[in-house]
Amino acid sequence: MSPNNGSSPLFSRKLQLQTGNTSTIFKLSVVATAAILSQSAAAQNPANVEDADNSIELKDTYVRPDYVEIERMRDTKEIIVIPKEEIQGHGNRTISDVLKSVPGISVNASGPGDIDIRGQGQDQATRNIQVLLDGAPITTLINHPYSTNYDVIPVEQLERIEIIPGGGSVIYGSGTVGGVVNITSNLRSMKEPKSTAVAELNSDGFRLSGTVGAKLNDKFSILASANKLDRDLWFVNTYRNSEYYSAGLGWNLTDDQNLILRVSKLKEYSQYVNTASIRNIKKYGKDYVPADKTTLSIGPNGELIRSVKSGYLIGDRDMDTYNISYSNHINDKFDLTSDFFFVKGNFQNNNEDSDHVVYQETYGGKVKLDINYYDSHSLLVGLDVTKQTADLSYNDIASRKDNAGNRVWYHKPLSFYYDKKVYAGYLLNTLKFDQFVFTQGIRRELTEWGFDKLGNKVEGSDVGNRWNTALEVSGAWLYRDTGRIYARYERGFTLPDGQQITDMRRKASGERYYKPTDATDEKYDMFEIGLRDKLPWSTVNITLWMSKTDNQLNRFYINGISEAISANILETTRWGADVGLTQQFGKFTFTENYSWLRGYSDYNDWGRRFMEENRKNTIDFTRSGLVKVPQHSVSLQARYDFNENLSADVKYSFFGGYNNFLEDAAKQEDGTVGSYSLVDVSARWKPFKNFEVYGGVSNLLDKQYYEYVGSGNSAAYTYVNPGMGRTYFVGIRGTY
Repeated sequence: MSPNNGSSPLFSRKLQLQTGNTSTIFKLSVVATAAILSQSAAAQNPANVEDADNSIELKDTYVRPDYVEIERMRDTKEIIVIPKEEIQGHGNRTISDVLKSVPGISVNASGPGDIDIRGQGQDQATRNIQVLLDGAPITTLINHPYSTNYDVIPVEQLERIEIIPGGGSVIYGSGTVGGVVNITSNLRSMKEPKSTAVAELNSDGFRLSGTVGAKLNDKFSILASANKLDRDLWFVNTYRNSEYYSAGLGWNLTDDQNLILRVSKLKEYSQYVNTASIRNIKKYGKDYVPADKTTLSIGPNGELIRSVKSGYLIGDRDMDTYNISYSNHINDKFDLTSDFFFVKGNFQNNNEDSDHVVYQETYGGKVKLDINYYDSHSLLVGLDVTKQTADLSYNDIASRKDNAGNRVWYHKPLSFYYDKKVYAGYLLNTLKFDQFVFTQGIRRELTEWGFDKLGNKVEGSDVGNRWNTALEVSGAWLYRDTGRIYARYERGFTLPDGQQITDMRRKASGERYYKPTDATDEKYDMFEIGLRDKLPWSTVNITLWMSKTDNQLNRFYINGISEAISANILETTRWGADVGLTQQFGKFTFTENYSWLRGYSDYNDWGRRFMEENRKNTIDFTRSGLVKVPQHSVSLQARYDFNENLSADVKYSFFGGYNNFLEDAAKQEDGTVGSYSLVDVSARWKPFKNFEVYGGVSNLLDKQYYEYVGSGNSAAYTYVNPGMGRTYFVGIRGTY
């Protein structure tokens, strides 16, 4: 653990935040554990096995019918599914930890907290992804000036994570060129509510989790949980602690109708160092402490007061979610499912001032009608309505002279408000003819993007409508029960994010103002072909893909820094391959996954004219490729089952080097961030049917590496975010 001085105010704050409601979580864990052990102490049966009828033939396309839209895509699209056994069995503390191990996905490389799928790179990853929790979109509306992450639910409460790499805009709308991350909690279906208890101690902290679930009768099921995670980060006196509570009620209205109510609350407290220079890390290592910062405030008589605050950043966060899901098997031809949601919260990541808080809300609904016609054809009709808002308001400090000529300081309110409404309808038709499957989809979407911004000597507000259409066609040949070849084309779109939706311009008088951007929505074309099969010696999953955007959005300053605009100046092409293999030989199971990414950007015709007119130096993007995108990533895993109750595994992960800048724009940097590899080991033992002891070591070789590398005017001043070192963990888990 990171050292702490018991008399320091930093330690006092941490201790205060740690105590909170730990006793509540501990009590719930004890109750759940007692219930589990009372049922398990006399039994020593083999480990539980997931119901076979819930899966299909290939592990990486394992899909349950909670989301009919994913079921419709599984024959003609790459879908990566991480079940709860994989999530909870390798010492993962957060969702980010889980995603880091998936080749083709970068976490924190393009920016702290960013998830990058299929090589979107710096400045693009944050808006080229869709993240959903139990069907509700939680994608951040605005990432500037403060960003957050998607570690919004403890791993103990996850049922699975489904990743749809690249595409899906007919179903999910804007921002899917990178992909979709669909996070499913144990509250989603509540078909088999279980009581669980988890207690883990590791060299970076601890976690406690208790869940009580039961079927009250044929009509009602309940599930409630409480979780606490305390985690020390890399630098001294840095931490990320969280508390999470959830509850759900399942109600079988009839044999064919089901209603699920879910509610959850996340509270997170953190103190961290966003980045540090390589020079400071070499000099101080983990004992580096950021320099104190001078802050300004206004006294009672209008005088300016200077005070000193800690240089650590604060990353506190609250998030409340409310969900209602309704399903109705109307008859053999019609199935209706719907999700209604309300998510609200706030965060203040990347900021040390307590009044700089971003408040966000999302609410809406998704309704889907699945129509089966003729023998095996189907039509999925969907309607999406969502509204998201983000609000950052705080007081700046300004001055003026009074009648006597004395300077008087005062608070000047600043506010940045964003409003995004989406109304969309879509159709996804699936035709099945013996060994062939064909899909055709279309989405029509209206987005109302609004803003009301009051900055320092600049303001503006407006609302604009943006219409978009997405299309897809695909086909698959199911040449045998376990084998298929598929091809897919998609035409999708990506909207500007909260920062890109406005331009800051200057009038002839010199007055600055905000206005809606003149930039158009990005359009992309995506092509994908794939092979999936289960051979006598291995499962095989191969996907080749390419995406092309002719009008990529970028944001930059003109006329010095007095004006900032968004413009479609680039065309970008990306391509790659994903390969997954699994073999089982006796008690050994081997899994190999590899991802390869390449691409480049260049100016489109309008972009070249624009750069020449604004007297900006052009950059040869083609010599640098994609920025902050590893070309290669590998995951190799071997598991040995000593018997039905004892197993161990070792995992090797390789993350390739990447270009850290646009070559002509930042020649002072070294240019390429080096590759690194990690080794993790873990073991699990089930002495009783529903009781498990697990443990292991993450980053066994204590490899020093950097997750994020930022620009600096020399190698010594390049800013980095170190990855976690060697971590030991041991825990117990009971389930009933």
